Amino acid sequence: MTELIRQILTHKELAALPSLLESGGLPALISGLSAVHRANLAAALFQEHGKSLFVICPDDTAAENFARDLESMLQRPIPTVPLREFVFLPAEAVSRRTEQKRLNALSSLLEAERGDRLSVTVASVSALMQRTVPKALLEKAAFSISAEESYLIEDLEEALVRSGYERTEQVEGPGQYARRGGILDLFSPAEQQPIRMEFWGEEIDSMGYFDISTQRREESVTTCRVLPAAESLYTLSVGGAETVAKKLEEFAARYAKRRGSAAAGKLSATMRSDAEKIRARLTMPDLDRWLPILYEAATGFDYIPEDAVVFLDQPTRCSEMAKEYRRQLNEDLRELQKDGLSLFDAESFCFPPDELWKELEQFPLYAADAFTLGRGNFQPKTLLSIPAKQLPSYAGNAQAAAEDIRVYLKQRYRVAVLAGDERRAKVLQSFLQEHGLPVLIRQNMEKLPEEGECCIGIGALSSGIEYPALKLAILSDAQLIRGKNRKKHGKKLPAERKRIESYSDLSVGDYVVHETHGIGKFDGIVKMQVDGAEKDYIKISYAGTDILYVPATQLDMVSKYTGGGEDRPVRLSKMGGTEWAKTRSRAKGAAKDMARKLIALYAERQRLPGYAFSPDSSWQREFEENFPYTETDDQLRCTAEIKRDMEAAVPMDRLLCGDVGFGKTEVAFRAVMKCILDGKQAAILVPTTVLAQQHYQTALQRFFGFPVEIGLLSRMGVGGENSKTLKNLESGACDLVIGTHRLLSKDIRFKNLGLLVVDEEQRFGVSHKEHIKELSRGVDVLTLSA
Repeated sequence: MTELIRQILTHKELAALPSLLESGGLPALISGLSAVHRANLAAALFQEHGKSLFVICPDDTAAENFARDLESMLQRPIPTVPLREFVFLPAEAVSRRTEQKRLNALSSLLEAERGDRLSVTVASVSALMQRTVPKALLEKAAFSISAEESYLIEDLEEALVRSGYERTEQVEGPGQYARRGGILDLFSPAEQQPIRMEFWGEEIDSMGYFDISTQRREESVTTCRVLPAAESLYTLSVGGAETVAKKLEEFAARYAKRRGSAAAGKLSATMRSDAEKIRARLTMPDLDRWLPILYEAATGFDYIPEDAVVFLDQPTRCSEMAKEYRRQLNEDLRELQKDGLSLFDAESFCFPPDELWKELEQFPLYAADAFTLGRGNFQPKTLLSIPAKQLPSYAGNAQAAAEDIRVYLKQRYRVAVLAGDERRAKVLQSFLQEHGLPVLIRQNMEKLPEEGECCIGIGALSSGIEYPALKLAILSDAQLIRGKNRKKHGKKLPAERKRIESYSDLSVGDYVVHETHGIGKFDGIVKMQVDGAEKDYIKISYAGTDILYVPATQLDMVSKYTGGGEDRPVRLSKMGGTEWAKTRSRAKGAAKDMARKLIALYAERQRLPGYAFSPDSSWQREFEENFPYTETDDQLRCTAEIKRDMEAAVPMDRLLCGDVGFGKTEVAFRAVMKCILDGKQAAILVPTTVLAQQHYQTALQRFFGFPVEIGLLSRMGVGGENSKTLKNLESGACDLVIGTHRLLSKDIRFKNLGLLVVDEEQRFGVSHKEHIKELSRGVDVLTLSA
């Protein structure tokens, strides 16, 4: 990748950029570059200069995206310094994840400096401005534990408490530790997993990572890096807790003398109370409000290596975001001062935006933006512009990508296609060769493509790059398959959550059901005087002129009606009489009849032997990682439950409910992939030909790059295509078939059907459902419904 990345510096407009460091031509502003081009330029400058690189972005999102592109280009992990929320108000508990991520990145800079290593770090400008732990204190507070050294377990426990760690019965997150005799568990922000140490006297008998969910030991390690659990800790302050408590009491005494000011009196009381808590060594989640008392002024700027090259991404936006952050922080602090909870202004918590540019002038500075006007508050000595194009995503349309590559090659472009791994590279090579494109695989791109040549290498970018002047195009399989890069969902799924009922989504005109009076129409919320007090009532209109007012205390008797639709008019009930009682009685009878049939069906299915699918393979995990969006907790939970059912030795029968656009299809595709990887066939049954075609196109894009043969059966398919699909189903050549009622025909024969997915089952008639029962006998069934 090195040669490929540095190609940007061969552009005649940018060739002189590296020499500006020596010639005094910095700061320099380069315009015409999109996000991925700016990351390309930063990576090339890092390779060329051989100095540490510090990138400043407008916000956390831009910083994360920039870091991901740098990771792909430089093939190394890139820490980021995010913006954190100061905790100024009392709270039962707060999350320290962002603080710990910041501390990890800042500590990495110190380690690189101490070890004389080059560092690459990305930060948002607001995060860089925030006050934090001074370098000297962080360096003193961070320490390493080696399995080859001797320690008193009591000394380590004391050091953890001093670093803000919370003692718990069981370690579940960063910043926690647990001790059971000679066993010490701790989760440092510097580690991806918690670590367990077993002591034999003063010797560490064993040390290794353990799993939070099972609490079982896994991989052994020899060292552990321990970082503070938070940025605001009175234990790290010079002089410790006693000194901080005395400072607060001194401020309290000063403000107590201000008579006639309620805020000053309350502030004095708050300080005395907090001083007592600190002296008693109590945990204080809202200690941030005394940050200026804890430490001397320090910001992220103090951590930038002295000899680093600074790369400023979108300088105008950085300037705007810095000013906006200071403004918001000032507003928050003014409110706290009124309530007697703080005495400091914004400059006590963040670096002044006006001095930001003076601070940056101390470093060799490159700035890049899409437009020439983006220069922020500094005066560049060098102005450059380069025409570059960011290629669009093909959204899974590999055919369009192949055509574009063909055009590039005709124009004598050098074309590089980046694949996520070796297997994917071979899939892409095979695909492009099928389209008559000569393609070579050069994994490390040790040699660049010649003019009119296309090569595939291992790597990734958030989007494609084109440099017209260099006749160079770089495509990524992310454009063809995955869409945009994303962060994986790292949170564990919560336990079953209690569903919260709400009527806030009701609109005037919606149909509702009252348990006693039946179906009516919601006409809004009205206020009425009752017993001298004004109360809220829900107004419901019934057949004729009947109106019912339901008090807010009885809302549990009202629910939203979901039984009708545009093709099925809703009949309002009459208040009084027996009509609604008869309707409920008929519904109960029908439900009982359906329940009897379902019980008989499920009893039969339980007796039938089912197929127990294998646990997830590496291909299954790779398929799921290619999903272009971040999964919701519900998607992950449902996927896990469906897999658990599929791995059982009885036929699965599961209903998956969710509104349109909530990701049911993706959950179904993951089950389909699990089925196919075990050598079984899968079928997706849909009620309409339009829906079948939509699912077919989506499946082609989602399963691209995997050896999955997909067929379509509907009246839209021509006779030859349907006949071929039927033969492939019978022979086993077709892994997944998507079809309408045609799938229920008698001439359909599967070689080894393992999973049936029924989409919108409620739209199939009674006779069709009987055929579905026959088709699904002994087969895992997943039903999708909105």
